[in-house]
Amino acid sequence: MKIAAFFIMLLFVTKSYSAEPEIQETRNLFEASAYSKASADQLLKLLSNIEQSSPPLFICYKGVAEMMQAKYSFNPINKFRRFKKGKILIEEAVKKDLGNIEIRFLRFAIQTSLPAFLHYNDDIHKDKIYLLANLKTTKDKKLRENILRYLSLSKHCTAQEKRRLTA
Repeated sequence: MKIAAFFIMLLFVTKSYSAEPEIQETRNLFEASAYSKASADQLLKLLSNIEQSSPPLFICYKGVAEMMQAKYSFNPINKFRRFKKGKILIEEAVKKDLGNIEIRFLRFAIQTSLPAFLHYNDDIHKDKIYLLANLKTTKDKKLRENILRYLSLSKHCTAQEKRRLTA
């Protein structure tokens, strides 16, 4: 009886302290937030418990969520604050897990979408090279499809690189 009670209690404690959202829900909200402020708000809320000790992928998504808030803000000061906060989080995630293809994809997607005057575009080329070199090694089919689609539409990929993607 004591063992059963222990396992039930362990189940509740584990569930209640789980601060990490589901990755697929996070990805879906990320995609939707490009077109919907409500989705951007929902993404930020979903990631509100993410801290520096959280997995780097979720730190990166929180940085992206901050930048999405900047997109929908009208106040230039708030826009810039959100941008800076997002940039710090994304770069922290990259530093913690440089070999994570999804983190590198997120940074590539953000940097290729931002206006040049923000000067957050130094890593576009090296992230593109990394993505092209490692795309076939990712086991997550949906992630691979998303990266493939984004790269094939990107003005940062040459015609030759785009042909290699479809080969």
